[in-house]
Amino acid sequence: MPAPQYTTCVKPEDYKDPGFPGGSLLSTLGGVIAQGGLDILLRVCDYLLHGKLVCLGGDRCAIGRVASFETVDDKSGFEKLDNDFSINLALCPDPLSGLQAGAANRIANYNSAVANKQGELIKEQPGMPIPREAPGDDQPSTRYAGTFVKIHTILSLDNPIPEDIANESDSTTWHLPILHTEIEGNRTVVVCAAANAFWRPIHDTVCSIPLFGPLLCFLASLVLAPALAAVVAAAWALGSNDNRDFDDGGDLKADDLVLIRGRWVYDAGHHGWNELHPIKHIQKIPDADACRWATFDDLRKRWCDEVNRIPAAPSDATEPPDDVTPVQKETWDIQRRPENRWYFHPLVDGCEPPVEPPDIQ
Repeated sequence: MPAPQYTTCVKPEDYKDPGFPGGSLLSTLGGVIAQGGLDILLRVCDYLLHGKLVCLGGDRCAIGRVASFETVDDKSGFEKLDNDFSINLALCPDPLSGLQAGAANRIANYNSAVANKQGELIKEQPGMPIPREAPGDDQPSTRYAGTFVKIHTILSLDNPIPEDIANESDSTTWHLPILHTEIEGNRTVVVCAAANAFWRPIHDTVCSIPLFGPLLCFLASLVLAPALAAVVAAAWALGSNDNRDFDDGGDLKADDLVLIRGRWVYDAGHHGWNELHPIKHIQKIPDADACRWATFDDLRKRWCDEVNRIPAAPSDATEPPDDVTPVQKETWDIQRRPENRWYFHPLVDGCEPPVEPPDIQ
């Protein structure tokens, strides 16, 4: 089945801060609604699905080693509304043995990774908006935190990335710069669709009344909150726990060498970083030695060039995607020729290319 995609991204100049209190949006969602009524829930939904991701220039292909995973089971409370399944990727070819230990060396490790052959993917891009959550003092800039995982032991290509990452409080570990990637889950879109169906008619009538609208809107929130809570709870249960198996691709584990293609974006909803969101294609690559500096360029050309030819569309789609590239359109047309539409095998299905009739003199 095709990779799920529920979100959109905005151009940097079109990004708008939602105006909510600082801190993690989902962890404070209950307090936000209590302060502003249920009308704010619709604004939260719009921001999560169509506001917080800033476009960086279409789809990108990345090759690296799986450093860690982030699942919905790692979250609590309202944070579980976001049920995306995240894969953190240590980009190839990365001189992992050159990492310096301790939080004080995060920026040095980041600069080293940015100078690498795929460093552009995690490099701070110009013109990005200020993120909702301010980065700390040990981050690359005031509006860009980047993404890291902590590793217990020093790494090299011959020393696998361990399954268990370090304790968050351990400052003596190695801070590994990674590319954050996400397979989109459907809980946010299901819950937000239910909330919009329930509350949007009230928003468009009661809440828009001149002068007294905001007060009436808040009072209606108090009265209808229990009913909306029941609607949201039912929708919440319909949302899958996460979509890690969207392509039936089997198991992944730390240190697996993989190729991931997805939409390249800047996430302004947290501390500010680049990511691939959503993941549109993921597959294992068998030759781990190809991650070495001298052989990586050939690896990237062989794999990424071919994967980038694939149009991101369901197999039963009748029209190509709106953002299809010329190369992907060529693949789309070839896939739909009669001789390429066989199900079992041409010898069984009997599909053959059409034969032009001979000229009659």
